Amino acid sequence: MTGCVIQLDEHTAYFPQEWYYSAENRHRLPNPITIMTPDQVPTARRDPLEGKIIYVLIMTLLVQFLYPISADAVPLIQIGYQLFYMSLFVAGIYLVSSNRRQMNALIAASIAWIVVGTVYAFRPELQWANIVSYLLIVYFQITLTVVLLKYIFRARVVNFDVLLAACTVYLLLGAIFVPIYGFIETMTWFPDQMTHAFSDGLNTYPDGPFPWQTIVYYSYATLSTLGYGDVLPATYWARSVATLEAVIGVLYMAVIVARLVGLYAAHEVEEEIGRVDQH
Repeated sequence: MTGCVIQLDEHTAYFPQEWYYSAENRHRLPNPITIMTPDQVPTARRDPLEGKIIYVLIMTLLVQFLYPISADAVPLIQIGYQLFYMSLFVAGIYLVSSNRRQMNALIAASIAWIVVGTVYAFRPELQWANIVSYLLIVYFQITLTVVLLKYIFRARVVNFDVLLAACTVYLLLGAIFVPIYGFIETMTWFPDQMTHAFSDGLNTYPDGPFPWQTIVYYSYATLSTLGYGDVLPATYWARSVATLEAVIGVLYMAVIVARLVGLYAAHEVEEEIGRVDQH
């Protein structure tokens, strides 16, 4: 598909062919106009996220669904998984690399996360390190989610990157609630009372907080409204957040499907108008 590149002072804009041939828009086009294909448009004139989203999606999938390898309490294995998790931070930093402020903030958060995560791996009794680690992960994942949502809603056509962004946001929504649940569990559990924010019919966990690996499973079961019922929220705060996640999961699917279908339908209409105008 060809299109036109229009020079407006120091700015350059690319418009698809159907926009160029539209009778409604043709009179708006100034000179000079250069006809070229999208592949010929310089990269700097495209959205800076294009081509980067797939790395965040891949690393999110690997990190969120290979968590059983971290169930071993050996510190070296914990640190090894932490380094593996770090690859998600690297992918996120690469995603926002065009925005220096966001990139520097995520670099600082990733360095702080490595430090407190290493401390907690060797000293699991230091709950403050666990809490700080949870908060840093929440900040990181919310930042990526907001960046990707903005990309989806400023897109004008449904392309491969938009579909990848929609899938990545869904996975990140489930990932965001994991450290939130972990924070609630950490603040609820007391050694002398053995109280937990969650209930597991198979285990009581008398020696420490609810394991975050089980919380990962619970978060995605809640987001997708699967609801096996083997893990249950046991406190008001845990139930409140679980309700919020379930609602967000349902609303996201409804809104994102409407957005993608709307973009596709609008693109089809524009192409049809372009074909009619050419004749």
